[in-house]
Amino acid sequence: MNPNSDLQLVPETLLKKRHDLDALQAKRAAEAINNPRVSRKRISDKSKKVKVVKAETILIQSRHRKNARTRFNRVSKKGMQTRASDKSVVKTKVWDSVKEEEVDEKELEKRQEKEQQDKAAADDSDDDEEVADEKNDQQLHKIPYKANSIGATTVFAVLIRPTIHTTPKPVKKTLSTLRLRRMHEGVFLPYTDATRKMLHLVEPYVLYGMPSTETISDLVRRRGFCRVDGKRVPLADNNVIERELGDVGLICVEDLVQVLSSASLDAMEGEKDGTFGKVTKFLWPFRLTSRKSKFQSKMLDLKEGKLYGDQGEAMNGYIREML
Repeated sequence: MNPNSDLQLVPETLLKKRHDLDALQAKRAAEAINNPRVSRKRISDKSKKVKVVKAETILIQSRHRKNARTRFNRVSKKGMQTRASDKSVVKTKVWDSVKEEEVDEKELEKRQEKEQQDKAAADDSDDDEEVADEKNDQQLHKIPYKANSIGATTVFAVLIRPTIHTTPKPVKKTLSTLRLRRMHEGVFLPYTDATRKMLHLVEPYVLYGMPSTETISDLVRRRGFCRVDGKRVPLADNNVIERELGDVGLICVEDLVQVLSSASLDAMEGEKDGTFGKVTKFLWPFRLTSRKSKFQSKMLDLKEGKLYGDQGEAMNGYIREML
């Protein structure tokens, strides 16, 4: 009986691969002995790429950097002046109950003009026109909402513009203080005077507003991650919350939502060791998606527009688009 019959056979391809690797390692060791100053990493000619930057591009980037720095210095010294109101601003939006979506003002004007043209061209009776008007009035509803975050205790801020080399260093430092370091990352902040001033300094880069309790609950349940021993852990179990925040009386997701929806007095006074500060430190910044896909932004050339800054209660709709 052959004593080697019980041994597992190794494929020939694997043996050849091992042989080639051993030969390569021996060759590199010999080269290192003969030429110790020569680096092992050698860049091939294919990997060498020359990037040409036009002079116009450099001028545009320099102009953007200068304008951003000028704005930052102006807001830090004089504030927002008339660009931000100190009183609560209430606006109205038109809601289509049939399509269950918000109607744009321009689309509403076009629709009204079309209806007037149809009325002028139609030969129907007045009774039919009155019935149609009643149906349109029942379909469209005007809903008032707060257009800024004055009076709120908590706001949710999202970074909507990349901090590239044209971004001034003071802006990057302020965003880092607010824990906004990646695109489409969002954090909960207590809406104090200090936080409001920092948001005003970086307003062109962020989108913020006052979220509702329902929106906060969806955020925590669908995009919630926590910080455990410096690692990003999914918020999938209440035992993690009880183990990390049990000393302050928080044991489940509902407790987190309640703390985030109404910041306590310690958060409004700027205490980081309070309940709200511990919850925001425990939660990892929420990673959201873009409101426009790459196909829409590049192929269809759909731009975000001048959408930034304080959005008030309208922030709920933007958060749901980015979930």
